[in-house]
Amino acid sequence: MPQDRATAAELLAGVRAFLRQEALPQLQGASAYRCRVAANILAIVGRELDQGAAADRAERDGLEHLLGKRAAPELSPEAALDALNAELCAGIRSGALDGRRAAVLAHVRETVRAKLAIANPAYPALKD
Repeated sequence: MPQDRATAAELLAGVRAFLRQEALPQLQGASAYRCRVAANILAIVGRELDQGAAADRAERDGLEHLLGKRAAPELSPEAALDALNAELCAGIRSGALDGRRAAVLAHVRETVRAKLAIANPAYPALKD
């Protein structure tokens, strides 16, 4: 809830910059490694704040379209996404979605791309 400056994203970026630019050069070995891990985690959290809600909405919309049904309105957004993904998995396992293979693959590819863009935007597969 951004009532004042700095926003959560700005705070994360500031701590990440401190770790990378000031703390890390003074560290060695395992401490340097843990500092890099911490900085990377802060970057992931920042991207999650920035892109996560849109990625979840796109995944949910794609699943609803693919499965031909809406998520149960009484479920939380996270639970609804989990339930739709469980249905997708069941449809794949049972062969019920075999006739929609291209659509399933397109949805899964796009979902994985969105997740990778948050977790590791430098991942080579995102370049193609």
